[in-house]
Amino acid sequence: MEFVIIWLICGGIAAMIASSKGGNGAIGFVVGLLFGPFGIIAAFFMGNEQKADANKIASGDSKKCPRCAELVKPDALVCKHCSHEFQAAAA
Repeated sequence: MEFVIIWLICGGIAAMIASSKGGNGAIGFVVGLLFGPFGIIAAFFMGNEQKADANKIASGDSKKCPRCAELVKPDALVCKHCSHEFQAAAA
């Protein structure tokens, strides 16, 4: 019985960690529930992809394709994901 309570507590802690980092708390709960104390550690490493993408765009390392919303290099003329053709930048 104590084992189940400990796993539920680990799931709750992992959910709080994941949601505080901007992630999905439900996924954090499942990870914590399945892996227990190791799930709490895993929740710390669950990054927020949206924040990482925003940082890449802001720094000029990438641009977002208007058709498929994937990140591509700023010099790309064609999206490698959906073959959307970008307009050539005026020099």
